[in-house]
Amino acid sequence: MSFQLRSFYNGPLRVLAIAFIAAVTIGVYFYPVIGLAVPGLMALAIVLNLRSRRLFCSSACPNGRALSIAMRPVSRDRRLPPLLAKPGIRRALCGFMLFCVVNLLVRSGGGIAAVGRVFWGIYLLSIGISVAVGVAYKPRAWCAFCPMGTLQDTLAGAAKR
Repeated sequence: MSFQLRSFYNGPLRVLAIAFIAAVTIGVYFYPVIGLAVPGLMALAIVLNLRSRRLFCSSACPNGRALSIAMRPVSRDRRLPPLLAKPGIRRALCGFMLFCVVNLLVRSGGGIAAVGRVFWGIYLLSIGISVAVGVAYKPRAWCAFCPMGTLQDTLAGAAKR
């Protein structure tokens, strides 16, 4: 039995990616606990990365899939500046985002609703950046320097050593 998630997003199920993003970005405002779906996605990315490098990114990431669908009509279809795809820049961005998450979690007060809101804020920030970069460059330009992809690449590199 082959382990593949690619077929999950084929056909009408591609809408599920946009529905997930809408549920998290809008739903957390009313039900902050929904924000815990974001660390759930992060955990899924790390687990799937153990199976195959960037399997999550290519098959299960709702952000990448939604960007492919929604940004195609408005994207300028330009190349991303090579500087943004350099490993050092990617790791610095990933480290900064992780620092922000830890800092916000410490300052949040620790309740489940507060934790959900922290992850919601980080998710909204990444969605905003990915849309801006998707318009300026290619639809999935964000994927070239996404902190989760960078974390997966870093963990895969560490596992090889």
